[in-house]
Parts: sequence; C-alpha cells; structure tokens
Amino acid sequence: MAKTTPAQTAAKDDTKQELTGFRARAAELQRSPGLYAGAALGFAPGVLSEGQLLAAALGAGGVAAGWAALGMVPGPWRWLPGQGEPWEWTCRSSRRGYRRTLRRMRRRLAHDPSLPPVVGADGLLVPVVSIAEGWYGHEQRPALVREATAEARRARCEMLRAAWQRVLPDWERGWWRRYTVTEMALRAGPLAVIPATGFADGPWWAHLAVASAAAGWGAQVWHRPDPANPAEAKAPRASADWYLGRWAEWIACERGSLPASKLVSVHLDEDKLSAVIVSTTARPAVAVDQDAVSIAFDVPPRAVNIYRPDDMPAGRAKLTVRLRTAQTSELDPEDLPAVWQEYTPYNGSRLYDVEATEFGRRFKLLMPRRGASVAEVQPRSIAQALDMEGVDTVSRLHLRVLDARRIEVNEMSSNPLQDGVPLDLDALVMDDQGYITVGKDIYSNPAKWRLLKFDPTRRGLSGRPSASAVHAFGSGTTGAGKTSLEEDLQIAQRANEFISWLADGKGGAGYAPWLGDLDWLVKSAFGAMLMGQAANQVSEYRYAEQMKMQWLDAEGFTEQGRAFFVPGDPFAPMVVTWDEFNEMILKDPQADHVKPLLRSVSSVGRLSRAAGIAARVWVQIPNLDSLGSDSSANAIRDMLQSGNIALFRTARSDVDIMSLGSRTPEFRLAPLPERFPDGSETGGLFYLADGKAQYIQSRAMFHTNPARVSRQFPLQTLTAPLAVLHPDAAFRQSVWMAVPKSAPQ
Repeated sequence: MAKTTPAQTAAKDDTKQELTGFRARAAELQRSPGLYAGAALGFAPGVLSEGQLLAAALGAGGVAAGWAALGMVPGPWRWLPGQGEPWEWTCRSSRRGYRRTLRRMRRRLAHDPSLPPVVGADGLLVPVVSIAEGWYGHEQRPALVREATAEARRARCEMLRAAWQRVLPDWERGWWRRYTVTEMALRAGPLAVIPATGFADGPWWAHLAVASAAAGWGAQVWHRPDPANPAEAKAPRASADWYLGRWAEWIACERGSLPASKLVSVHLDEDKLSAVIVSTTARPAVAVDQDAVSIAFDVPPRAVNIYRPDDMPAGRAKLTVRLRTAQTSELDPEDLPAVWQEYTPYNGSRLYDVEATEFGRRFKLLMPRRGASVAEVQPRSIAQALDMEGVDTVSRLHLRVLDARRIEVNEMSSNPLQDGVPLDLDALVMDDQGYITVGKDIYSNPAKWRLLKFDPTRRGLSGRPSASAVHAFGSGTTGAGKTSLEEDLQIAQRANEFISWLADGKGGAGYAPWLGDLDWLVKSAFGAMLMGQAANQVSEYRYAEQMKMQWLDAEGFTEQGRAFFVPGDPFAPMVVTWDEFNEMILKDPQADHVKPLLRSVSSVGRLSRAAGIAARVWVQIPNLDSLGSDSSANAIRDMLQSGNIALFRTARSDVDIMSLGSRTPEFRLAPLPERFPDGSETGGLFYLADGKAQYIQSRAMFHTNPARVSRQFPLQTLTAPLAVLHPDAAFRQSVWMAVPKSAPQ
C-alpha cells in the first residue's frame, strides 16, 4: 500500500494540471485572494449593525476615492493596482527636471560670461583666463551639458526600474499603468457601493446576489492587469529603416560578415521581419553569420534564420527574424520542444520524441498539414532555431524522412563513420534481391548497392529467375574515395561471378594493381570508346542467342524465345565501368573518339540491361550536365538516374544542386568535410541514394590491397564465341584459353 499511495497522489496532481475550460477557470478563481475579499465585502452589510455599517460605508467610500485619485495622478505610490509602470513616472519626472535644467542653462548662457578687467602693479591690464571662463566660453558646452544630463537621467531610470523589478517581479503584466476617470470609477466604484447596499431592505437572495457580484468584482480586479497601451505593446520596436541602417552599419560594412551586401523586399509586421539578402560580391548570401545579425538587430541568436531555397541563386538568401520572443532566461536550452515552439522557422511545426543516443541526441519534427513541407526543411534552419553550439553544426545534423509530414533529425557530436569500415567478404555476396553491402551508413545500417534486379515470375530452364542489370553513377573530387568504392564493387563482381571491364581515364594509374585481375582494363579515351562498342556487340550477340532459348512462365509452361537475361544461363552478368568519364570528354571535346564514346555508352545504358550488361560511370564534377548536350549525352543522363547513385566529397559547396532529374536530392545536402572532427581523413565518405530522392551519408569498406583479396575468386571472362568479338581477338582468345576449366564461363 505504501507504494501505491504516491502513484495515486501523482495521478491526482496530473489531473489538476490538465484541467481546461470552465474547470480550469473555476480552479483559478478558487486560488484568487480577490474572490474571498470581495465575498467578505459583499456579506458584511448583511451582518453589521447600523453604526458599524455606517462606519464601513464611509471608510470604504474614502478608500475608493483615494484609490481612484491615486490611479489618475502620477507619483511614487506605484505599488497600488491600476497604476502606470514605475519607471514611467521616473522618466516623466526626469524630463521635467531636465527641462528646468535647460532653462537655467539658457539663462546663464544669455549673460556675458566675461570677467571684469584686472589691473596689474604696472598699471596695465592683465588678461585672466580661469577654468570657469574656459568652461562657460566653450563652443560645445550646451551639447556637453545636455549629453551629461540625459545620461544621468537614463542611469537613474534604469536603477529605479531594476529596483522595482526585484520588488515586484511580475510588474510587466501591466498592473502599473494609469487609468482614466471612467476606468477607475468601474474599478473602485463597487468598493464604495457594496457596503451602502446594507441600508436597503431586501430579501435574503438580494444579499446573496450582492455577495456574488462582490466576489466576481474582487476576482476581476485582482486577476486582470491590462497592459498600459496594447497598441504600443504590439507595435514593432523600430521601423524598417532602422533595420536597414543597422544592416549597413554591422553587416555590409568593410569588416562585416557580408561586405557590400544589402536587404531587399523588407517586410515588417508585429513579431517578424522578413527580407532577402543580396550579395554583390562572389561570396554566397548564406555566408552571413547568425550571431552578427543577432547583435545588429538586438535579438537572441535563435530568433535569426538565414536559408536559401532551392530555386534561389547563390547570391541571394532569405532572412527571417523573430522580434517578439520570450525572454532567454525563461527558456531552458535543453528543453528542445519549448525552444522550437518559440523560435521555429516553420510555423505550425512541432518537435517531439527527444532522446539521447550513443553519438548525441535524436528528435522528430512534425510538419503542419498546410504550409511548410518536409522538402523545405534544412539542417541550417534547425541549427539556427535551436542555437546549437559548434563551428560546423550543420554537418552534425542528419535528416531522414519518415513519412509525408515527419522527419527524424539526428545530432551527432562525433561521426560514427570516422573509425572506418573494414572489408567484409561475406557482405559482398549478393542476396536474393540482388543487393550487396558496400559499407555502413550514418545510422549504423548496411549501405546497400544493387547489382541485379530479379523477377521470379519468369525463369530459365535451369529454374533461375530472370534478372536485369542495374546501372550506377558516382561523382567526387580527387582523393574523395571513389576508387575505394569501385574496388569493393570489383571484389563483389568477381565473388558473384560477374565479368568486369574497366576504362581508366587516368591512364591506368588508378587501378595499377588490378592490371591482371580484370577481364579487360583499358588506359586511354580511345580504348574506352572501343570498350563501349565491344559491349554493344556482346549485348547484340546475347540477344541473338537468347531468342533461340526456351523459358518457363509463372505457371510453369515452357515457352520459346527468351527476351530476358538469366545469370549463368548461359552467360555471366557483366559490368562495364568508365572512370573519370568527364575527363575523357572534356579534355578534347572535338576529338574523334568523343561522339562514338557517347553513342556507345548511351547504347549500353538503353539496350543492354536485358542482356545482363550494366554501365557504371564515375565523374569528378557532381553534375551530369558536364557530359554534354547532344542526344547521346541526354540518354546517358536518363539511364544513370535509374540505378545506384553515390555522391562523394566535391570541391564545390553546392553538392546538392545537380541535374539528376528525378533523382535530385529532396533535401539540401551538407558538403562533406575533408576531415573528421578527430582529424582523420574522410576518404570513402559519400551520400548513397536509397532508391528514392533521399540520400544517406555512408562510408565504403576499405582494404589496403583489394586486388589481392579478389584473387581468391575465379576470374570471369567471355566465352569462346564472344571472345572473337573483342577488338584484340588474339589477346581475348589467349585469356579465355588460360582460364581453368573449373571456372564458370
């Protein structure tokens, strides 16, 4: 029983806290001292004698008259309800004293301040220059006197205001304003009228009605402090010109965060300022420091939100500033839902489910049904609203869409991928869906890469399901780790009995250890063209052979003429890789090999999937527009959007602004850093598409000598009839003859 009592008490307390509507209002009235004071005043006339009633009526009338008089006359009695703010009277008194000082100063300045002449011992006039003469004759004396006097008055006002704030901590609720004659008659009048009702004879219910009215009046007067001037309380602190001037003085100056910038489309309402930042230099508009704007506009850092929509150029950005916010001291920085509710840049959104994780904390955002969507959420806006500490806070936030309205946000103080991902051969074995694991993502889940897409409704005579090849596209600057992922894929292809062709745009230097461990490795742009043409010939031969084969439909009937590919029945799947593909094209756009290379690669992408041949393209510039603008380049862009996409670190900050068509990232991707916070390299760190428009930060598995690891699996080559299709037929035939008979063909 001792254990259940606290639980019951807690339940009762929770019930009280959750009261709403009429019950909440009734509970509030029960705690009001004015309710009981008014009720006592209303019952008093019915129980007092005539002498006592006369004294009470006269006393109450005098108190009411004094209260009304004090409410309409300024003075130092600001503790009474219904008066103006305490510092307002001080300021008015200071202004009156300041005006008197100015009048005295003008009268003294009107007189001649010169001193009478002094005659020396020799009978000559001696000029006298005293301190007083120098001061009264000072050219800037009036301005200096005004400045010193005003500063003294301001200091006195601030001191008294601080003292009143300590004595009356909730003075800002508005109890201390001046009232008009009508207002004070309504507030103080019942105090004089209620005792006088005892002189009138009436039934018992009349006294009860008077007592009820008195109780309501007491509760109303005690608990309803109106603001001094509602219009002034809701008005903006300054005009738009003031904010423009502060921007020019603090931000657009020579040493500011964004020199020579300006604000346009400024809109100022009751509690928010919105504008567009225009950068007139090469610096992006979002480079403005959030702290600098908060200092310039005199608002908390959380109230400043600077972001750039996807359809806005880099030279522009949107700025929103919350002007009417809660006091910073009233908010607990660790209470993320409360902070988000006060400073959210997305009106109507809600933050919930805050929990600690191994690497930081996690929470969810619920977007409104109308207004901001999940596609508009940016890590930069979240970091600004929550005022997260750190230099590179945005890179610590990782967004993952849960559904149409919910987003999961992970704040990771340390990146779980910074320790690297070791090579796992078992993870490189393809599953029944055609996926392999090439690494680990930021959420400690396997990073999946699809090699084949199976369809079990159609099968070969061997019973194996049909499959189609999956194309791939990747981008990243030199040293970002593209080769690490490609080597993982080469090991996986060899472990899963794939034929691997590779064209290296760096002359073979990038894959020197693989020279004898690939079916075909070329080192020039011209060789890459020949490889594309050979891949087309292989696909044409496979189509011709598959048309002669039988297959099984979903109901088990045997049909003639197979229009699909079955791995190993009789051909092995094949992947053709072009590394540094944009270099092969951009180095000499007018070279003879460029157009044939584009045509052959686009043909492989459009026609070879059903022959089990996939195309994989690696570029350095994260933009498929670099491939060109002719019809073949357009076909390459279209086919690369349908498969695997990996985006490595780039030298450009706008990693998410790419012409990827339907596979364009739905959320703005933060640029990948060159180093982790612990100082280690970020090689192999990339964004991996999840099959939709969302990209997840992942890291590829790494091994110091992947070519040696791949040698434990048999090398797959073309069969004897296909070997003659190779441009170097003698070399291909010798390679085929050297393959052990036990190896799959």
